[in-house]
Amino acid sequence: MNGRLLIVKRNEKILTLLYGDHNRLLRADASDCETSFLNNIYIGKIKNVSLQINAAFAEVTPGILCFLSLKDCKRPILTNRTYDGRILAGDEMVLQIVSEKQKAKEACASGNLSFTGKYLVLTSGRQKIGYSPRLSEEQKKEIRTYLQNSSVFTEIRQNYGIIFRTNVKELTEYSVLEQELLMLRREADDILEKAPHRTCFSLLKQSPASYLKNLQDYDTSCYEKILTDDPAVYDEARSYLEQYQPSDLKKLVFYEDSLLSLSRLYSVEARLSEALERKVWLKSGGYLVIDKTEALTCIDVNSGKYTGKKRGTAEETYFHINMEAAQEIGHQLLLRNISGIIIIDFINMEAEDQNQMLLESLRGILEKDPLRTTVVDMTPLGLVEVTRKKGKKSLWEQLHTSTQTGEPI
Repeated sequence: MNGRLLIVKRNEKILTLLYGDHNRLLRADASDCETSFLNNIYIGKIKNVSLQINAAFAEVTPGILCFLSLKDCKRPILTNRTYDGRILAGDEMVLQIVSEKQKAKEACASGNLSFTGKYLVLTSGRQKIGYSPRLSEEQKKEIRTYLQNSSVFTEIRQNYGIIFRTNVKELTEYSVLEQELLMLRREADDILEKAPHRTCFSLLKQSPASYLKNLQDYDTSCYEKILTDDPAVYDEARSYLEQYQPSDLKKLVFYEDSLLSLSRLYSVEARLSEALERKVWLKSGGYLVIDKTEALTCIDVNSGKYTGKKRGTAEETYFHINMEAAQEIGHQLLLRNISGIIIIDFINMEAEDQNQMLLESLRGILEKDPLRTTVVDMTPLGLVEVTRKKGKKSLWEQLHTSTQTGEPI
């Protein structure tokens, strides 16, 4: 672990940038300096219900509509009437924003509430136990063994679901999980108790600024220092870590150098420019072309200036480039925050065993993604279908639109 997490200001945005070995940019997020909209909890009003698509549209604040899938309303909390199994126009409901407005698509809300800590997520709608796919089976077994004798866990499980996050893997003992469970339950109980006494459009929970949320969401085992050169950001990050992640406080460093700014030291502008380019070169000389359309993202793999084994067969050449491309695609999806439907056009290979090895390799790579990412299949035309859960806007949209309105800036 020798990564660096940078928090710097750029053009009225606050950037959170995760650097790995050789100062390679691994993740990037940009947010307005204002408070976040994502993950906020409101009392919204159902404007209309469409049973044909099993969805509704809800107004969370005057003039701001959100798409609401009725599948995400397992145990809806209505504040103006008793729930009778139906959701109707005019209902006032506790809703959480789960994805931001993206181009022509409205923000999405959910009636299933989530309360997120460093190690756990407490859920009000789904009373299940879930684990990050990046936790090993051995770690899951250790957690289960520990919690079998936990009265706190048994009690909270009666009303809430619990998801164990990737950060659990850095724990050497699990008593801290009970402490976080109690903290998250207090937060959840407080909101559920006060909701019936609040008026429509009330903001029940304000999510922390996005860059502070990133301190919680990024895998903390990936970096050893948190660096910022902005005094206000440093003070806010320090206060946040003291309250929620005291074990990470020692990582926070205020960078001071009047001759070389933090952004210049880490070539922020150059790295962001590379992260937005249409063409991505591979070490072998092959390259990717990434194109975003309204409905999906297309990634084309090309042999380019391949400089591998000169005496290898064409099939060996294509297999090598495709395997390298799979690694880079995993990196690019995370870096650019590409979500939704993704179609990958790998170089065509005749051998079925090589195609299967490629798919298995891609699945293994994408399983490490913090967002749920699924390799669906390879079509008869050789196109690989991938889906990635939507949440934040893509990196391009974050840099070029307002977080609050979704409009270009």
